[in-house]
Amino acid sequence: MRKQRKEKKQKGYIALTTVLVIIPLLLATGVNLAYRSITAALVGKLEYNHNMLEINAESCLEESVRKIKFNTLFEGTLVIQQPSWECNSTVTNKIGVSGVKILNIQAKDENQNVVLLNKELNINTDPFEITNI
Repeated sequence: MRKQRKEKKQKGYIALTTVLVIIPLLLATGVNLAYRSITAALVGKLEYNHNMLEINAESCLEESVRKIKFNTLFEGTLVIQQPSWECNSTVTNKIGVSGVKILNIQAKDENQNVVLLNKELNINTDPFEITNI
C-alpha cells in the first residue's frame, strides 16, 4: 500500500515538473511571437512612410521642373506645404555651364523623416534631361 502511494506521488511530481517546464517555454514563445509581430508592423509602417515621402519628393521635383519649363530663367526656392509633409526645392544655375540647373530637394514629414534629392536639369534639350548628381 505504501508503495502505491509512493508511485502515485512520484507520478504527480513528474507531471508537476513537466507542467512547470512547459508553461514557461510556451509563455516565452508567445511573448517572442507577439514581439516579432509588433516589430514587423512598426517596420512596415516606417517603410510605408519613407516610400510615401520619396513619392512626395518626386512630386516636388516634377513641380520644380514644371515651374522651370514655363520660366527657364527661374532661380530660387519653391516650397510646397501639405498637412503631413513639406518640401523645399532650391533651383540654381550650374556655374560655368549655360542652360543647366541644379535642383536640391528636401522633403520632410511630421516625424522629421527626411528625403534628399540632388538633380541636374539640362534645359538645352527638348524634352529636358534630368540626371542624378
